[in-house]
Amino acid sequence: MKAEKTRLSNSFHLWEKHLKGAKSLQSLMNTSTKFEANQKEYFLVPFTSLDLSQKNHHFLLKNWRETNQFAYPTRFNVTLEGTQNWLKKGVIENPSRVLFWITDSNLVRLGHIGLVYLPATSSCEVDNVLRGEAGHPGLMTEAMKSLENLVETELSLEEISLRVLESNAHAVAFYEKLNYKVIIKTPLMEMRDGDTLSLKPGSPSVDTFLTMSKSLLESRSVPNEILTAGPSISTREVNYVADAIASGWNSRHSDYITRFENSFAEYVGAKYAMATSSCTGALHLSLMALGIGPGDEVIVPDVTWVATASAVMYTGAKPVFADINTDDWTINLDSVRSLLNSRTKAIMPVHLYGYGAAMNQIMQIAQEYNLYVIEDAAPAIGTEINGKRAGTFGDFGCFSFQGAKLLVTGEGGMLVTDNEELFKRAKKDQDHGRKPGTFWIEELGHKYKMNNITAALGLAQIERAENQIFRKRRINSWYTENLSDVDSISFQSETSGTSSICWMTSFTLNEGSPISRDKLINSLKQDGIDSRPVFPAISQYPIWKYEPEVQPNAIKIGSTGINLPSGVMLGKSAIERVCASIREALGN
Repeated sequence: MKAEKTRLSNSFHLWEKHLKGAKSLQSLMNTSTKFEANQKEYFLVPFTSLDLSQKNHHFLLKNWRETNQFAYPTRFNVTLEGTQNWLKKGVIENPSRVLFWITDSNLVRLGHIGLVYLPATSSCEVDNVLRGEAGHPGLMTEAMKSLENLVETELSLEEISLRVLESNAHAVAFYEKLNYKVIIKTPLMEMRDGDTLSLKPGSPSVDTFLTMSKSLLESRSVPNEILTAGPSISTREVNYVADAIASGWNSRHSDYITRFENSFAEYVGAKYAMATSSCTGALHLSLMALGIGPGDEVIVPDVTWVATASAVMYTGAKPVFADINTDDWTINLDSVRSLLNSRTKAIMPVHLYGYGAAMNQIMQIAQEYNLYVIEDAAPAIGTEINGKRAGTFGDFGCFSFQGAKLLVTGEGGMLVTDNEELFKRAKKDQDHGRKPGTFWIEELGHKYKMNNITAALGLAQIERAENQIFRKRRINSWYTENLSDVDSISFQSETSGTSSICWMTSFTLNEGSPISRDKLINSLKQDGIDSRPVFPAISQYPIWKYEPEVQPNAIKIGSTGINLPSGVMLGKSAIERVCASIREALGN
């Protein structure tokens, strides 16, 4: 519960800061949300400090408040000065409130709608729902839906509440139509203080405050085609990328790269981070910085994306394939020990699908045999192992932002290390081997750089990481809860001391399953559900210049494992539909 409160608090305040941070009209529009009502375009435009200098906005708010006093529990003489103070103190400088103008496509203000974070109950409440201008049928309904979608996306709340006076029958009917249910009725009594009339809890009752609540779990629609993966892209990504496109050149050509690298290093807990064009590039740079080359052997797991072993081949070294565990599907320590010899120079564990490998034990083996460790943490940004983040145990950690990952930049990667000398070696090799600050080339190098625009997208993604991880873990829990009684499947699972980001929810079909893995995939496809087979045992590929021994667990998991739809924005109803289709295909 404490962790969830922290996540929600952090997510809300980061979102609130982003929404209020616009310093120009262009930036303001980049943080706005478009929606449709009656086939016309409208926007939710955040209230920002820009509003403080707009006198016409102040008069508008004053007039609206005067006209709608009946809807508020506190009624007083509305003044321009009081309205301006409320705007500044109650909205712009209030870290627990976000408020949106409801505008048409010409930015004409038509009303407003807001959200308040309630730290005491770790919840959020819709407030300041007000139609300021007549006309525009369906506007407030769609504005509410748009706000609810923002709340579900940015905060992953499972329900939302609001309060409304029972005497405001029109508003009550409006919320009931939107599926809000009354959960608390609070009698209100009148209290006067000069010209101010307040309705406070007590008796004799003159009105009633209705607390209404709505479940958001069912609000996200089920897509016609449920895909295996898919990111969350918010106005923050749009705003950062637009800024990088418009002004990220010349003296600012690497501003977002630097911010992204610094934020990423801080997030995972590493001293140094270097953005790359791909995780494959990061792996290759790591191996070269460690001096690994022809005649050397590097132990890799037999179930992983091919890039893990391909990067070893790029250096002229030999990938040697270890078996994997049957529970978490990460590299098996007994298998690693059986493959060690005088040519072994490194181990490359993979945190497969976001599940953490046994890094403490791997580091012990590495220390015992004087080996390097390069963590392929491509799918594991945020995975925790014994209180540390994946990618920070070994000499290097390498991550991916490919378009199907938890955090995306389309393509891209990140290399991290705590070793300054190794970092300098990798950085020089990434920059064609040139002498820093000059055009003089001192050695043959490579180019695995990330560009500033891509880094802007990455920065926004890493700032929203905790909420995305929460969504992934929640999706995984929905699957395991819904399919817990299906005997013919076994889920990939966390081992003691680890916390997976559950990038992919995956299971194997047990012996005796009524259908094969491939038939299950085809059956799901017929129901409009995308899925994919787990990586096959890669030692089977004909590209290694020798014939490796195929590992038994790897061949079993690689031939019976399936990745289920795990896109970060999938809702509970979509997961339930997938589970129903699986049950039907398996005869349950």
